[in-house]
Amino acid sequence: MIHSDIFYLFLIISLGYLVGNIKIKGFSLDISAMLIVALAAGHFGLVVSEEFKFFGLAIFIYAVGLQSGPGFFETIKTEGIKFNILAATLLLMILSVITLTSKHFSLPSTAIDGIFTGALSSVPSLAAALEIKDDPSMSVLFGMIYPFAIVATVLFIRFLPILFRVDIQKEIEDYEKEERSKHPEVLVKNFKITNQNFKKESIKKSKLEKMTDTIIQRVESAKQQDVDKDITLHYGDIIRVSGKKENLENVGLIVGEEVASDFSFHDDMKVYRLLVTSKNIVGKKIADIKELKSLGAVITRVRRSGIDIHPYPDMTLMLGDKLYVIAPRKYGEKLTQIIGNSLQKYPAADFLPISLGIVFGILLGSIPFHIPVVGDIKLSFVGGILITALILGRIGRVGPIVWQMSPHSTTLMKTLGQLIFIAAIGTNAGKYLLQAISDNGFLPIYIALFGLIFSLFVMTMFCRFVLKMNFLTILGLLSGSMTSTPSLTMANNMTKSDYPSISYAAVYPLSLVFAIVLAQLLVKVM
Repeated sequence: MIHSDIFYLFLIISLGYLVGNIKIKGFSLDISAMLIVALAAGHFGLVVSEEFKFFGLAIFIYAVGLQSGPGFFETIKTEGIKFNILAATLLLMILSVITLTSKHFSLPSTAIDGIFTGALSSVPSLAAALEIKDDPSMSVLFGMIYPFAIVATVLFIRFLPILFRVDIQKEIEDYEKEERSKHPEVLVKNFKITNQNFKKESIKKSKLEKMTDTIIQRVESAKQQDVDKDITLHYGDIIRVSGKKENLENVGLIVGEEVASDFSFHDDMKVYRLLVTSKNIVGKKIADIKELKSLGAVITRVRRSGIDIHPYPDMTLMLGDKLYVIAPRKYGEKLTQIIGNSLQKYPAADFLPISLGIVFGILLGSIPFHIPVVGDIKLSFVGGILITALILGRIGRVGPIVWQMSPHSTTLMKTLGQLIFIAAIGTNAGKYLLQAISDNGFLPIYIALFGLIFSLFVMTMFCRFVLKMNFLTILGLLSGSMTSTPSLTMANNMTKSDYPSISYAAVYPLSLVFAIVLAQLLVKVM
């Protein structure tokens, strides 16, 4: 077993971790050390099978997609067009710089295509170009540039905050503040029903809630009513209502005067703060959870990713959501059983959704679709899995199958996948590296790195100083534009967050397709 792939794999991971954790004046190579160690191992014959590369990439991308799903669709609705225009511009810039520089040195179009696809480390783009013109020189140049491009982009991401003197912690705080601003604050106020119209007519609690888009948490009434039912509100009742500021103002206009916030209600209701962990409600819409209605329980607020969100009937509950629920004290234990409130009880080893999701992703990636002039292209292995995971992460569940995973399971999958992937690509790239350089010289490498670093730096300057974008978003945007998984890994590790994954996922699918189109057009046009 000493000469097996398994031994080599874990040896490289161990050495990479040791080297990556060495700090000199507070700086460390982090995950990039793993790649450097893998390249050296490959040169000396310690090669891990390429099959491990696809295995690691599959579980890493699937976990990233599941986690980014909800945020991805929100981003697409708000800033998706802008992000994808920036990604397409970056790819065009890289192509233009590489083409102009290569033409200066009189390199043929096939060589330019090999340099371009190698700079992007894009195997699907190379495969697409080879379908148009099967020239071995493209593959040779791709294989020579590939490892240098990966190391360069990973190190560029690592040094970028230092070059721009960015405080990562402040960027995280600003990012979270911006996300909170997208969701108006959920307020709670007390009102006394003093509108004279209520002396003649009463109103059902549910009707007032529907009219004002608020939630009535508690009722103080002289008339005894069953709190488990849709009670009737009368003149003189005092109600506690939660909702957005403008909606609470509407409640005041309808019912009457506001009452002090410290008013003591004498009902048997209690506020419960519970974590969504039950497999029976994860991925379900609030309106579909009939058990809550039977207990007279009302969800008044949902806290997700540090943000308080006003609940609505069609809101899909996600694993890890924190719910603020008003319910009778006598039903406290039943309510806790329904919601879950313990991540330890959530099934962490349900592999059916994982395996099914990856199978669906691979099938999707293998389906060709036609683009005029260009011809048939495929999303490839990675693109298919990512898009499938984004959709499943957003849906949450289909019947009895819950696609979401616990945070611990997601973290384990991402970490394991990225380590296996980097060890495999590094050893296979390092195997023929020196021979390829000996045969072709350093010029193609210089051209690729110049086109790559120059374009990345210009795009970063534009995003930061012209568009005033958060640096975490920029890191994910750059990584996604280049379809660079190792760069995303570095960005997430460096920021100790998954925020870069949102913009990465927002641009990755289109960037993948656009890179394939550019690679094919380059061969056809030039």
